[in-house]
Amino acid sequence: METPGIKSLFSQVFVLADAPGVILPVAIYVVAMAVYAIIIFKFYRFIAGRDIFSLDLSRNDTSGVPVLRDLLSLIGYVIKFILLFPAFAFLWFAALTVMLAFLSEDRALSTILILALATVSAIRVCAYYDEDLSRDLAKILPFAVLAIILIDSASLDIRASVNILQEVNEQWHTVFYYWLFLIALEVVLRIIYGIFRAFVPADKRQEPARAVTDATAATPTTSDD
Repeated sequence: METPGIKSLFSQVFVLADAPGVILPVAIYVVAMAVYAIIIFKFYRFIAGRDIFSLDLSRNDTSGVPVLRDLLSLIGYVIKFILLFPAFAFLWFAALTVMLAFLSEDRALSTILILALATVSAIRVCAYYDEDLSRDLAKILPFAVLAIILIDSASLDIRASVNILQEVNEQWHTVFYYWLFLIALEVVLRIIYGIFRAFVPADKRQEPARAVTDATAATPTTSDD
């Protein structure tokens, strides 16, 4: 009995025509996961930053006039927190509402809106305390959605989630009030942070994470020698 040659054996095991059908699903998953992760990475780092918009007007040629420099700073503040921030606040709120709708199809839209508002608000509050903490909080929900899709995608009822989101038209006034709350919260946080910076000397201001690192570094270590 003749033993099959290597060429004959590989021709039976590997069929080149089957390769695209095997590789294509893997490639789709890789691209989808990478794109989703990059978007979430940019999203949560942006929402978790204390100073969301970096608008440095000090480089403008003001001819050494402090009054004009202050005026430009005031205009920048108005642009950031009157025009731009409300738009981004609504985007964050809407994105987290969609994520929560896919994570909890059996909950009412009113509950989902409250949870989305509480999540965004907590992220912004934590951003003024420690940005590392706010980043950790901001990425929980997005990556939870990815984990559920990878582990048990059958548990996601897309139709039920879409039906819940369609009820937004009936609760637009609630969404509007929540949006105003986010804007007011950010203004209050900025005022409190501004007062803190004005009354606490720069050399005494220290981020919590940095304070822990400095305390750890200052702790004497014992040697076994």
